[in-house]
Amino acid sequence: MAEIPAPAIPGPKPAPGTPTGFTATIGADGALTLKWKCANPRGTSGTIYQVWRRSSPSAEFQYVGGSGSKTFVDPTIPAGSTAVTYQIQAVRSTAVGPWAQFNVNFGVNGSGTTVTSVVAESPKIAA
Repeated sequence: MAEIPAPAIPGPKPAPGTPTGFTATIGADGALTLKWKCANPRGTSGTIYQVWRRSSPSAEFQYVGGSGSKTFVDPTIPAGSTAVTYQIQAVRSTAVGPWAQFNVNFGVNGSGTTVTSVVAESPKIAA
C-alpha cells in the first residue's frame, strides 16, 4: 500500500569470538582470578564462558565453572600445583566459539605463592 518493502529477515549471528589477553592473579585465600578479552559479533548478547582446567599435561580437562562475564574465580587450585592449564570457550545459545588455551605457572617469592607467567597456546584437539 505505501510501497515500502518489508524489512529483510535477519540471518543467524556469527559464532562468539575467541578469548585472548588472558591474565591470572592469585588472592590471599589461594583463589585464582582469571580475566580475558573476547570480541564477540556486534548485535549479540547472552554470551557465557565455559572454563575447564587440568593440573598436568597428561590429565583430562575438568569443567570448573561458567561465567557470564570475562572473569572467573577458581578457588579449587590443587595444593602444591606448579602449573595449570585452562581452556575457555564462549557459548551463546546454539553457537560456540573456538577454544582458547592458557598455561598458568606458579612460583614462590617473599610473600608466598605467585603467578610467574601466563602463556597462551593453541589447543590440541584429539582426532
